Amino acid sequence: FQLHPSFNNPTRVIDTAPFHVTELGWGEFEISIKIFFHEGPEQGVELKHLLALFPKTGEPTMKKPVISEKNDELVFNAPSEALLQRIQLCNSRLANAGPAWGQIEPFFAPLNEHDELLRMQAAQRRVQAEAELLREEFENEDQAHALLTEEVRRLEAPGQKKISPC
Repeated sequence: FQLHPSFNNPTRVIDTAPFHVTELGWGEFEISIKIFFHEGPEQGVELKHLLALFPKTGEPTMKKPVISEKNDELVFNAPSEALLQRIQLCNSRLANAGPAWGQIEPFFAPLNEHDELLRMQAAQRRVQAEAELLREEFENEDQAHALLTEEVRRLEAPGQKKISPC
């Protein structure tokens, strides 16, 4: 985690679950989170999170913590067997981690592959429809450009009367 430079030790390395930082502060700034996997991409995956260290509603207080969470989903296409086993091991640890996991578990919807496929197909149809509209718009603009180019050639042809703009 890369916190704001005003924090003591703004670069935090967390190498065991749960992967979170607890800190005392005030303000709003972007933090950078770089995730490295034992069996994954060597360059890691970088995520950004706008961190707001104040409550969304009500007055700030030192008695109640402000929780600023963001859920990101990483998709591994054909992960190695070793990476898959590590992810499953981490998931089983989180499932048994106790109250902290229980507080955020409702925010993770179970994956329904059929519904996900339908959403992806609908998105693909929307993208195709928008691409077709843009293609038609381009063709219209291209035709208008061709007509104007021909008109300029005709006007610039020898023997044409020149028209002064003034």
